Amino acid sequence: MSNLDQFFAEHRRLRECTVEMAAIARRFDPPDIEELNDARWRFSRSLLRTLTLKDRMIYPRLRLHADPAARSVAERFCQSTAADYERFAAHTKRFPPDVVVRDWRAYAVAVRLRTAEMEDRLDREERELFPLLDDAPRLASVPFSQGTNWAADAWRIRAMLGMDGADERAA
Repeated sequence: MSNLDQFFAEHRRLRECTVEMAAIARRFDPPDIEELNDARWRFSRSLLRTLTLKDRMIYPRLRLHADPAARSVAERFCQSTAADYERFAAHTKRFPPDVVVRDWRAYAVAVRLRTAEMEDRLDREERELFPLLDDAPRLASVPFSQGTNWAADAWRIRAMLGMDGADERAA
């Protein structure tokens, strides 16, 4: 599998999770909280995995691209990733499970907004960013090029969703 195939496969997984979350958000009544938390975790895990891959394997390569326009596009996407992720992180903090149960309609509206943003972002990356990799230098994975520790946020989200018991996290 080429790197581009890997990136598109990650996007397909993230799109599936986005579709699942959008469908849940169109429901008039909230689903069972465990069902919702499982879907939220699948989406979050897929998003964080995709961000890590881009942070380690796409942006570092494109920063070394011979074409200044390609470097500029990559930097624009890299910078917008941070802003987009801040909105996602604020969303997850604003809507812990107890708030979702109390205010389903506000949560559903917010999810529909976030999923539309995600679809747009994925489309733009596939159209504008990924094709630049064809001519980019090949590099090994570069750890934490933006300095973001996506794994730490994954643990925060898992804890908020009640995905781990105290004993499991201590291991």
